[in-house]
Amino acid sequence: MHKVKIQKSGVILSICSLPGRQILNLKRGKLKMASTPSTNRVHYYHADACAYGGFFQSPVNQIIAPQASLSLGMSGGYGSAAAESFQLEGAPNLLSYDSASTQVSGQLQNEGWVTLVTATLENLNVMGMVMADSLSAQILTVHPLEGDNPTVSFAGAAITGLSVGGIPVQVTLDPNICAQTNMNSDGFPAESCVTDEGFLERVAAQYQSMIDVPGVPGWITERYNPENLQDGECGSVLCSLVSGVEPASPSSGVSGGSSPFTAYGNVLVVPGFGNVFLGELLVDCKSYRLGMLRLEIQGRGSGQQGGPIACANGITEPPGG
Repeated sequence: MHKVKIQKSGVILSICSLPGRQILNLKRGKLKMASTPSTNRVHYYHADACAYGGFFQSPVNQIIAPQASLSLGMSGGYGSAAAESFQLEGAPNLLSYDSASTQVSGQLQNEGWVTLVTATLENLNVMGMVMADSLSAQILTVHPLEGDNPTVSFAGAAITGLSVGGIPVQVTLDPNICAQTNMNSDGFPAESCVTDEGFLERVAAQYQSMIDVPGVPGWITERYNPENLQDGECGSVLCSLVSGVEPASPSSGVSGGSSPFTAYGNVLVVPGFGNVFLGELLVDCKSYRLGMLRLEIQGRGSGQQGGPIACANGITEPPGG
């Protein structure tokens, strides 16, 4: 077990990395200033969290304002936000959830500059078609005292109690999708994640498994073409934490025994409703952006929405160290 402590006035944050899960604990008490390494460099923190947001165009035309939205100051520190039980005004049957919360923190530790961002949503219900007991997006980055490329962990991300069209869906996540092989002697990456050969190979394999499914829609083939990956260039890469989607027996609760959706990797195509995207991760040279659920609604209603979302990057000056 690896533990990192982040302190603020009156609060000690204890981050415990356990197998398959990362837990953020808040402990109130007297502030005890931890000794920090000496460095002439300065780190500009950047972390954003949002529990949910988007819009409906039909059957109502309504914006869903960002829920429990939160940002971390450039100098770090700690912050949290929460939203109570929510129902879409005038159309509670279209969207509701029980609670939403976000947390961001950043502080210099012996390991380097540590940034943690978490967004959580409980008991989500979208049109009675997509429901989840709990969704959690979490990113932990550590930027080195010397060098520019951080380590990253998604161990706290989770999708629990998901159902689509009345069918329970078991989602398996791979928190090591961004694991890199080209490492420096201090344990930090020698290059950006988006230029790491092992990372690009894993993403290409994700794409190929999606487009190899019989009857794959043309838009999936175009959007997830392995040739879209720019080997050796510092662009952006779209991938997913999802390594497996296992629906319950198609006959369970479904008239006629047919499944209400088809899975193409982390994308569920639901006729009459739209497309469900799970565990999307957007990586570029300087940032990681994780969204646990995103909906493209295009059936008996229309719109786009999703959450929870966590984003983390940060820049250290001067470069290199």
